Amino acid sequence: MSGYKHLTHEQRVLVEDRLNHKTSIRKIALELEKAPSTVLREIRNHSLFVPTIENDCKHKRNCNLKNVCGDALCSNKCYTCHSKCTKHCDCYEKALCPKLETSPYVCNGCKKINGLCTYDKTVYYAIDAQKKYKSLLTSTRSGFDISEQELEKINTLASPLIINGLSPYHIKQTYADEITISEATLRRMIDKNALDAKNIDLRDKVKRKPRKHSEISPLSTAKVGHFYGDYLKYIEENDVCVTEMDCVEGKKGENVALLTLTIPSLSLQLAFIMEYQNSSCVVEALDMIETALGTELFSQVFPLILTDNGSEFSDIKGMETSCITGSKRTSIFFCEPNRSDEKGSCENHHKMIRYIIPKGASLEPYVQADISLMMNHINSYKRKALFGKSAFDLATAVLPMDFFILLGLEIIPPNEIILRPSLLK
Repeated sequence: MSGYKHLTHEQRVLVEDRLNHKTSIRKIALELEKAPSTVLREIRNHSLFVPTIENDCKHKRNCNLKNVCGDALCSNKCYTCHSKCTKHCDCYEKALCPKLETSPYVCNGCKKINGLCTYDKTVYYAIDAQKKYKSLLTSTRSGFDISEQELEKINTLASPLIINGLSPYHIKQTYADEITISEATLRRMIDKNALDAKNIDLRDKVKRKPRKHSEISPLSTAKVGHFYGDYLKYIEENDVCVTEMDCVEGKKGENVALLTLTIPSLSLQLAFIMEYQNSSCVVEALDMIETALGTELFSQVFPLILTDNGSEFSDIKGMETSCITGSKRTSIFFCEPNRSDEKGSCENHHKMIRYIIPKGASLEPYVQADISLMMNHINSYKRKALFGKSAFDLATAVLPMDFFILLGLEIIPPNEIILRPSLLK
């Protein structure tokens, strides 16, 4: 049987069609590769109830009562007044269709469904079923696990500042003790209109296109638990340093490539030369770094790695597993397809590599010592975006000194930095 518990819209269309042709629940389930109980539950939960406008009293055929409602001007028998007598008659008993008491418990396929039936109807329509399913799915995932008092407090503190142009990050830093939810949750509350501040009050929100959510391909089952949505949930629940991983290609057609590791919070980028741009060389490069640093320091600096969907990053277990202890050394997550902006810091830092090794230039003449020299110059470069600091200035204030010593990282004096191809010539 299929491992997916939820029915798709196409499957619901098939259910409606088979019900209209009086196919049994068991045969429908067999065709969908689902359990019969799943199909039956789908029909019961998502069918549409259509009340009758006719008189549905079970005694109407033998009823001769008049003026039950007290209208002296009416001379008709009460059962001809459609449903009026049901409100006044003590003898009224609702008539139920006996067919609805047996499988499949809906009126699909009944010849009398189009106007000849006087019973309440229960009909399964695929379109309505899909709408009910989506509505329920949304409502069960849109709540926030906070009290009304907490929500009011967050609204009072955050909304005026957001309307004044301040970011949720700034607000979270300012009121870290009062606002106990994460920045991501605060943004979701704004997006769900739970606060007075709206998306239009956020500077960047209105400029971004909505993210496209694609269906998970059966070919991507190995990445279940490692998708971008899982990454967002993980960083919301865990306060960890994020590293972005990517590859830089050289001349078209050659095998050599660079594996880059970027720590966005420090603007620090490392690069390691690989003989081939494939999964085994990526694992080999990570193993080399772990061997140099030790498992404990490796896991401390690189607890979470975000990368793209390239085939060179397909060996998830190899990348996550320590080559020394066999335990888990890091957590690997993937961006959504064609969304390089989700690891934008890594992409932006590649521009500085291209200052020294232009795009299309061969990487074959270089060894790791050349690449390390290049990255030392890049990481020693003082940048306006870092308020006159270099990446090394930030990193040395946070990371253990062993990290720099064991990887052979050196600070280049400001007046000796070269960001031209001549550096490696």
